[in-house]
Amino acid sequence: MADFGPHIVEDVVAACTAGAGEVGEAFSRTLDQSLKVEVGDSGTFDAANPPEGFDAATLLIVFTVDDMAAVAVLPEGSGLLPEWIATPDATGQSKLATLAQELGMLLLPETVIASDFQAVHVKHAMEALTRGKLADDTAVVSLGLSSESDATGTLSLIWPLGDPKAILSTGHAEDEKSAAPRGASDENASPAAVSTQPVAAPSTPSHNAQSLDALPDYARSLLRIKLPVTVTLASKQQVVEKIVNLNPGSIIQFDKSCEEMLELGVGDQKIGVGEAVKVGDKFGIRITSLVLPDERFHPLRPTGT
Repeated sequence: MADFGPHIVEDVVAACTAGAGEVGEAFSRTLDQSLKVEVGDSGTFDAANPPEGFDAATLLIVFTVDDMAAVAVLPEGSGLLPEWIATPDATGQSKLATLAQELGMLLLPETVIASDFQAVHVKHAMEALTRGKLADDTAVVSLGLSSESDATGTLSLIWPLGDPKAILSTGHAEDEKSAAPRGASDENASPAAVSTQPVAAPSTPSHNAQSLDALPDYARSLLRIKLPVTVTLASKQQVVEKIVNLNPGSIIQFDKSCEEMLELGVGDQKIGVGEAVKVGDKFGIRITSLVLPDERFHPLRPTGT
């Protein structure tokens, strides 16, 4: 389990300070305006006296760490959020999913690895946070956002919360039913929620958290097996004679353009393709499509032949 208590506040502040420039760029790309970010105060979150705007509509970005969560809260009253945030189309959903993943890598220290990143627009921030089980010593770090038009707002990063799934629930069955996509159950619904996890095609069984929890113990144990995940830029075969003659400064030419997609593999199986992205001073891969396993056919021989 990750070391994810309020005692890591100094590490979180250090991560936010180091990534402030990249955080501003991430928000600028998503909200279509130039924004700057400055790290502000940190301390214990006072649920009895929450920051301004927490009693109204907000954008929540939820980072799931093991069975806990951190939440970045940006109130709608700041004037920084466009109208489409409440009901994003496909393009808006893609922007929010990318923003959530980028912030998860920039706002949290390297020792804290989030397994899921989601962005959701809610009508009342404190109700969502309360459902998420705020602790008495929940920590908060404030980041000030400012635009060229002099609009300002505060992004509050709050952690830890004990129930990530409850944060994403509206708490009102009728609202969840109307907000859910066609065919989704009430318990899986959330208003305008955007996740970075892949969405299954209609003909493919859904692999969400609910279905995984329903697996028997012997099958769920397989989910804890660690496999190597690789990203391949290019590869080629060389004769041994050329390989042994390699030395510092040698250049190996590949039959692949630098603009082509990267390949994502698990073990020795290719599972997807994507494009390189820069996150702070590191690089990552944004998955653009997943690859279905190769189908294998074996001839059937009649009995007795």
